[in-house]
Amino acid sequence: MDLLSRISRSIQGSVAARASIQGQWGIRFACDFTAGFHVILAGQCKVECKTTGQILDLGPGDLVFFSRGYYHELKSHADANCIDVDDFRARQSNTSSYSKLAWQEQNETNLTVNSKKVSAAISLSDQKASEDMTSFLSGRYLFPAGPVHPLFRALPDYFHIPGSSLPLHHPIKHLVELVSAEFSRPDASEVILSKLTDTLFHYILRHWLLDHDSRTHWASLYSDEAVLRAIESMEDGLDRNWTVESLARAQGLSRATLARRFKEVTEMGPMEYLNQIRMQRAASLFREENGTIEQVARRVGYDSAFAFSRSFKRNFGVAPMQFKKSHGLSAGISISDQPRTS
Repeated sequence: MDLLSRISRSIQGSVAARASIQGQWGIRFACDFTAGFHVILAGQCKVECKTTGQILDLGPGDLVFFSRGYYHELKSHADANCIDVDDFRARQSNTSSYSKLAWQEQNETNLTVNSKKVSAAISLSDQKASEDMTSFLSGRYLFPAGPVHPLFRALPDYFHIPGSSLPLHHPIKHLVELVSAEFSRPDASEVILSKLTDTLFHYILRHWLLDHDSRTHWASLYSDEAVLRAIESMEDGLDRNWTVESLARAQGLSRATLARRFKEVTEMGPMEYLNQIRMQRAASLFREENGTIEQVARRVGYDSAFAFSRSFKRNFGVAPMQFKKSHGLSAGISISDQPRTS
């Protein structure tokens, strides 16, 4: 399984939105359980990451990606007052410093595409464009509750891709055009929007990985083939009774050498890494299938349902049965029902 596939397994699905605003404005995104991006289609705006205080100037074609739900603000001016994105959505008929906006909101539905639940997209129609109009496209990807995949955690807090750095016919530019065009259709399809947004997400990640491979954690991961093969072995065989010794022996290394090199690359030990991806997979199985706790425990490498339940509660804060009732298929909930602040 390639790196992008491993990373993408740590998210549940996408929600896309498009907006056009004029005048002085600011929107605050407090997305505790999401990753996401904004692409500027027209006009100018600023984005401020609240964890660092850094402000970036964005123009047409610029893209900014937040990897783990960091609080940030999009705004017309550095000193513009901001409102929460939920309050912004609620102002659909209000005419203040914000443009009067007409929402075209589709009812959210529970769709299952390729075994993945997707929330219906929300489309925002704009008024006549003007010189100070800013249009942007946003995509959001929801994390399941519990530990985030260790590889995904290695991404930076956020990164900026200037539109000018992309060649004219770059796939990211084409995908942005396709998503924007689909929003403009009166028969816009949430299935198509979700697929396009997911594809755009992978292209954004791959662009960043290729551009930064020689300077980041990813280079360390791929330069140590023994660690990479150990990770692949664990992820492809979660039900096996792995130990540091068995992983090391498969790579022709001593236990101490593999443990040291593994921690240098991933910043955690092999067994801690294994536990996190097992718990993540168990949570996915509870959401996607109707297996029993014992069946899920065996599929992620636990002989004892008791030991599995204890580890699961330590990671998620609730017992497996409670998690299953709240998040599983039998609960009949969509991604939009997951706890989030945006």
